[in-house]
Amino acid sequence: MQAMNRLRALVVAFAVLLLAALPAAAQPGARVALVMGVGAYRAIPALANPPNDARALAETLTRLGFDTDLVLDPDRNAMEQAVRRLGQRAVGAEAALFFYAGHALEFGGRNWLLPVTTDVRNDRDLRFEALDLDSVLAQLESARVSIVLLDGCRDNPFRLRLASATRGIATAPGLSPVRAAVGTLIAFATAPGEVAEDGNGVHSPFTSALLRKIATPGLELRSMMAEVRREVREATGGRQVPWEHSAMEGAFYFIPAAINAPAAPPAATAAPPRDDRAEILFWESVRSSGTQADYRAYLERFPNGTFAPLARARLAAPQPAPTALAALAPVPVPQAPPAPAPPQPAAAAVRPTAAELARRVPHVSAAHARSTADGYLAAPGPNRALAVNPERQTSFRVQGFSSAEDAETVMLERCQLTFGTPCILVAVNDTVVPEALAARRRDMPRIQHAGAYDPELVPGIAARRRAEMAEVMGYARAAGAKAMALHPQGRVAVAAGARSPEDAAQRALAACRALAQRERLPGTCTLYAVGDQVVLPQRLAAAR
Repeated sequence: MQAMNRLRALVVAFAVLLLAALPAAAQPGARVALVMGVGAYRAIPALANPPNDARALAETLTRLGFDTDLVLDPDRNAMEQAVRRLGQRAVGAEAALFFYAGHALEFGGRNWLLPVTTDVRNDRDLRFEALDLDSVLAQLESARVSIVLLDGCRDNPFRLRLASATRGIATAPGLSPVRAAVGTLIAFATAPGEVAEDGNGVHSPFTSALLRKIATPGLELRSMMAEVRREVREATGGRQVPWEHSAMEGAFYFIPAAINAPAAPPAATAAPPRDDRAEILFWESVRSSGTQADYRAYLERFPNGTFAPLARARLAAPQPAPTALAALAPVPVPQAPPAPAPPQPAAAAVRPTAAELARRVPHVSAAHARSTADGYLAAPGPNRALAVNPERQTSFRVQGFSSAEDAETVMLERCQLTFGTPCILVAVNDTVVPEALAARRRDMPRIQHAGAYDPELVPGIAARRRAEMAEVMGYARAAGAKAMALHPQGRVAVAAGARSPEDAAQRALAACRALAQRERLPGTCTLYAVGDQVVLPQRLAAAR
């Protein structure tokens, strides 16, 4: 009997030890977080801020009641183990949060987080060297609310290695969009396909704004991200605009509003104040996407808004076929609905007089403004746009495009190519740009691209015409030493099969100049690409 009792006691003790070794599900109402900062990279230049960002956010989340796991500079195995621990702790949790700061890249339509040991030579290395973001998302599915914050869009050399070592799979700067599962919000430090800044201070621009907003009592998660987006956009001069995708079905607060806080007055007794910043932010995301559905969404939200005439004009214009770039457009920011307003019928913008338009042409003399207005209003053909270059104090216009969006984008790119600095949009078709944007220089992103060659990123050419240009679409497949030269008026010249890259560059520039002279085109030819790399930002008008 004593032997039986001892055996029973041993079995019970073993069961207790076994249960203790198993991961425990989170208690109802628990909040868990994994905060990861990776900066001490070995195969590529280190990043200064990710460890600082991770430490500061981990401390903040701990103060806010999160059971926080802080992981700094992990190798591949440590990164995977930390994500698995998060998945175990997320079972039954009210909220599970994952924050990552460091290098990340998009390849083949998937996003990869890079540990300090990453050394990628080809696409086969990725699954062994990096961690797929999808595997992180899968670990969060057991929580009621899942929050993923990615300050990991910094560019790095691995993307260029993959671009040159792989056939048939696209690689791009930044990260690609991710669809969130129900109850999930995924936030990126910048828009899909763009690169986030590491920052010159102690923290990155994204984390700095996040730290300032996350502990605000009564600030709901999606409203908080809208505030973070505004701060980052202002801090970076518009170069970086955070983006998120949400499939949340309820509200989430890091700190709920104070119980004794005075109640807000009912809508019937006090009209809500006008939020110009929210409108501008909403319009920026709508303008970037360029779809009719988004323009209609803007008009429903702001029927009498500053940009309503532009939105109606674009709805009235024919729309081009969607391109690969359109798929990367940011999602409009969710906003609280305003007080009901009477619906406004869609209508074309009222054509301005020459005198009215001249008064809105900045940075030029009165005589230049009037002649510019006369010429613009008399321009033939559909869909035209007008801009001004402040440094050169001169205007620039285009006409004859298939859509107002094409006219605006192509004109601003050609204006910047011609004068070397960003230009200011003045008018699109018969709509004059609102005064709120009248002094805003538009630094066009395709002018700044300096990575692997991609036909969709060649500036100054409308999407429909680009698809018909064999020299643009087929350049990547050309063999041997090659180069492409670009003229501001949307012409390209290609030299392939040359003796050397320098010879290809000289031949491409010579062909571009001959084309410009033959067609009497004003402007200077510039090297766009040498080999498979874009060199346009260097503004090379002669081979090295």
